[in-house]
Formats: sequence, structure tokens, C-alpha cells
Amino acid sequence: MIIIYNTRFLQSIGSRVPGIRGITLFPFIILREDIKGSPEAGETINHELIHARQQTELLVLLFALWYLISYIAGRLKGLGRYEAYRNIIFEREAFDMMHDPEYLGWRRPFSFLKYRKRRP
Repeated sequence: MIIIYNTRFLQSIGSRVPGIRGITLFPFIILREDIKGSPEAGETINHELIHARQQTELLVLLFALWYLISYIAGRLKGLGRYEAYRNIIFEREAFDMMHDPEYLGWRRPFSFLKYRKRRP
């Protein structure tokens, strides 16, 4: 994976997503410049590496479609922007496991599937 620090790019695509720290656009991980070298950067990189693994498992395009459809479905169910985003199974896995730097070493393929049930 290629890690790029570019706050301006994130602001341009995430103007409706306050607090965006990073995004994975395979094979790139793009992070905010102000987190470079911080403990927050390590967790954010781990979060984005989990997405990179998910994307490779689903051949990127299927990941993108599933992600978008999940977000739209959440919004149609009445969830707010942030709640719909956090309810996407890919995000649930990444947020749950981003604090474990060893996770990708023992993660089984398609582990995101255990997050299929919507959180209350």
C-alpha cells in the first residue's frame, strides 16, 4: 500500500464528512497531514489497511458497490449520515479492530461478514 498525506484531497471529497482522517482508494491510503507521526496515525493506518484487505477480497469494485448500497440503505432506513456510515459492515469491522496492530496477522478472509447484523 502507498500512504499519502494530503489534507486538501480529503477535504475535497469529504466536505460532508467532518473529521475524516483517511480513505483507502486501492492501492493508496490517503491521510490528513496533521496526524502524521502521531498515535492517531497508527490507528488510522490500521483502520485503512483493514479496508484495503476488504477491498482485495471483494476485488475493489464489489467492495465499492456494497459500501455505497449499504450507506444508501442506512439512509433510507432513517439513519443520519454518520450513523449510516458507521453501520456499514466494513466500517464496523475496521473501527472495532483498528486498535489491534496484530489484527491483520490473524484475521480470517471475509471477516467483515460477522458484522452483517445491524447494531441497535
